[in-house]
Amino acid sequence: MLREDKDGRHEYNKSKSSSSKDGSSRSKGKGREKGKYASSTENRRLVWNSIIWPLILELNKPWFTIEEYHAKRDMFCSSNDEMKGKVAGGFVSLIVKGLLLKDKDREVYSIHWKLVPYMRKRLWLDYGEAIRLISTK
Repeated sequence: MLREDKDGRHEYNKSKSSSSKDGSSRSKGKGREKGKYASSTENRRLVWNSIIWPLILELNKPWFTIEEYHAKRDMFCSSNDEMKGKVAGGFVSLIVKGLLLKDKDREVYSIHWKLVPYMRKRLWLDYGEAIRLISTK
């Protein structure tokens, strides 16, 4: 729908309802917010690179208890309380993606079996490489 404003300029509006010009709608550029999938990936990447993989390398075993994870998480989040929500969402998202597996009987989490050789060699494995490894056949 083509509209003319008070200065005589024309504006194209896709919807039939009028849009607000006060900036409340999403704008392109630096002020643009991330979408749901981009922020989920960012949270997974944050948790994997900052908490999970360093914990795995520190423990030198492919599994960890929930208490070990909580200690590492609290150390990471000690300076910023707002980070706990992102970390919690990222941790659950890593389980959904299949990078982390939860043991049914105990409060123990393990990494995907394809990542164990990298842990044994004590190589740094960032989130992008880890997700590619478990996705390929």
